[in-house]
Amino acid sequence: MEPVEYDETIHPEVWLNKIKACCYKNKIGDIIGFCKYMIHPSIDVSKASTFDEILNILKSDALFTLFKYSVKEKLQMLKFDHKNDDHIRFISIFRKYCYEAEINDVKEQKNLLLKKISKDSFQYCFINSNLEKIKSLNDLVIYFNQSFLEQRESIHFGSCITLKHVATGKYLTSSDVQYKTGSERNIVFASQTLSNPYSLWNISNPDQKDDNRPVIYGKSKFYLINKSVDKCLVISHGHKSPSTGNWEVRCFDSRYMYLTNGDSTNNNSTYIKSKEIINIYDKDNYILRSHEFPFTINNDTYQEVVGHKERIDGNDKWCIELFE
Repeated sequence: MEPVEYDETIHPEVWLNKIKACCYKNKIGDIIGFCKYMIHPSIDVSKASTFDEILNILKSDALFTLFKYSVKEKLQMLKFDHKNDDHIRFISIFRKYCYEAEINDVKEQKNLLLKKISKDSFQYCFINSNLEKIKSLNDLVIYFNQSFLEQRESIHFGSCITLKHVATGKYLTSSDVQYKTGSERNIVFASQTLSNPYSLWNISNPDQKDDNRPVIYGKSKFYLINKSVDKCLVISHGHKSPSTGNWEVRCFDSRYMYLTNGDSTNNNSTYIKSKEIINIYDKDNYILRSHEFPFTINNDTYQEVVGHKERIDGNDKWCIELFE
């Protein structure tokens, strides 16, 4: 390792660490004297007798202000593509630039990072919703990295999912079979087994944006499209269900839905993760329910799925799970 002269293009603390390493390697005893020797005479360090005094002189020099400004420019130009870039390398560079530009205010650090991330990304939503928990630059790095781990288990637009009825253990399913009464559209029922692909549902963005934003409890509207039938789940407001006379649930036209947290022990969650317990409702607050009541079409029996506006109970709980 060759000694490096201090030339105002490196942060003083970074430079000093390199000088120390060089001295240790080359068994140079008078490290402070060697440091002073490696600083250009235009910066007077002749009276310095400690490392802290050397650093204070270097940081009070006018060119150090210009150095910090140049690092801030690099920070402003730093970009991040959440779909393609190496997030570990990015956050390492980001932390380095914050340190070298001496941006120590946590609020400014958080704002700078959010400006680098697309608002449509899971990372932006995750960090933005945890801002109050982030108290330091180290916290910010941890939450940024954690967002990628959380994303793997999150339900987002474009996800393929299954919905398992908690009370009966059966899967929300559609079919090419059509109701004999009511709308006479594709039936929706709860199936004993996972009937691929009739029990698979795609989370689709009603705004037709191609993004992977997370689905947020009570806020994100979406279409629930059956993977086989290729039609949206709809709670009818005008047709009765075949068995109990609640509101019919069918696959047909486009009507967006919402999700709420169906687990009273998980009140702090914002994003919906795989295997969480949820309630499903439409824009008019009709709740999706199943129960043990059957209906029959062409000698085949199905467990009824209905919509209602009554008090929510255990029959309204569904376990949502990513289907890989």
